Amino acid sequence: MIRYIIFLLLLFVSMYANEKHDQATIDSMKNYIKDLEWKLNSKVQEDKYRYNLMSHYPNYILFVSTTNTKLFKTYDNKITPRDKNEAQFQVSIKVPIFTNIFNSKGDLFVSYTQNSFWQVYDKDDSSPFRETNYQPELFWQLDLKNKNKIGLKTIRISAIHQSNGRTVTHSRSWNRSELHMLFEAKKFFYGLNIWNRWNEPYNDDANSTRDDDNPYLTKFIGNQKIFVGFKYKRFKNTLTYQNDIFDFKTDKGNIVLDIILPSNNHNFNYFLRYFDGYGETLIDYDKDIRRYSFGIIIASPFW
Repeated sequence: MIRYIIFLLLLFVSMYANEKHDQATIDSMKNYIKDLEWKLNSKVQEDKYRYNLMSHYPNYILFVSTTNTKLFKTYDNKITPRDKNEAQFQVSIKVPIFTNIFNSKGDLFVSYTQNSFWQVYDKDDSSPFRETNYQPELFWQLDLKNKNKIGLKTIRISAIHQSNGRTVTHSRSWNRSELHMLFEAKKFFYGLNIWNRWNEPYNDDANSTRDDDNPYLTKFIGNQKIFVGFKYKRFKNTLTYQNDIFDFKTDKGNIVLDIILPSNNHNFNYFLRYFDGYGETLIDYDKDIRRYSFGIIIASPFW
């Protein structure tokens, strides 16, 4: 409907121009129409947001996820044998709280992401959840509708808290601010995330509630992430490299390869994931893990 309204208004302006009216008046009307188009689109966007929860990060279920090790950390920092085969799932949603905030054309969102590792095949130990990471987030996001020379599509600035929901000696948490930029070029997309960890107090008292739970976290997972994706027909691939990219002496971080395969069900696609490196979970951020996983992906923000 909006397109038809804009088309009729532009048609009227063209007819008006043919009558040789003052060019300044015509330009003024064109500017008015462009402003009206933005307002109408904003209204549609606002109405769409009002009734929908949206995917933030990918939502998936990995039915089989196997690692190169059976040894994992428990919440008391002890190394404990676990079943190397487990399930993993992630739920991630976002909700807008302000649209076009401060006339920036960007929107303010809150989001929640949960990533869980479930020892579902370990029947002897009653199939416990080995680790769950929770990530609430407040962010401003600008989606660029007009094409630009560098292909920039999305800018996002976030304040993020991530933890495993435990307290005192069992706690693993950190806070950061993050810049996300997404670019598109035909069948490709690529981008980067850059974050800055917020300073936290640290002391040697294990019972303190004000400790930095992960004092060496960024030495293992870095401060940046770059990614590139490719789509061919219904096959989709994404490769992510996370590390301290500007410090070539750092040999930590991780690599993640995601492959999405088409299914006959329109509600999901098949999902393959390969993970290699550090920082897979907060409890094991300083452990080098290699993992192969298979499952389904329900929603992804990139496709």
